[in-house]
Amino acid sequence: MRWLEIIILRTAGNPEPPSCQLGQITCSLRAPGLEEAVLYNHAFIPGDLALALHWDTEEPRSRGSDLALGLMQELKRHGLVDHSVWITA
Repeated sequence: MRWLEIIILRTAGNPEPPSCQLGQITCSLRAPGLEEAVLYNHAFIPGDLALALHWDTEEPRSRGSDLALGLMQELKRHGLVDHSVWITA
């Protein structure tokens, strides 16, 4: 089943948002079933980032993947973090 996790980071105008570091990490993410990891910058709010993790596994994880939960713990040092899990309709 295909599903998606979205992690949003709001850095509250942090002068050095971790987008470059997160971009490098995104390129190296590996986990069984992870098809793609894409990092987005908010179009109008500097410091707001969204990381989309595209999965294809037998069952979606309703609470999120171990990978996303670990990333969220690290990102909390930089600001507010929101996480959601989506499945195809």
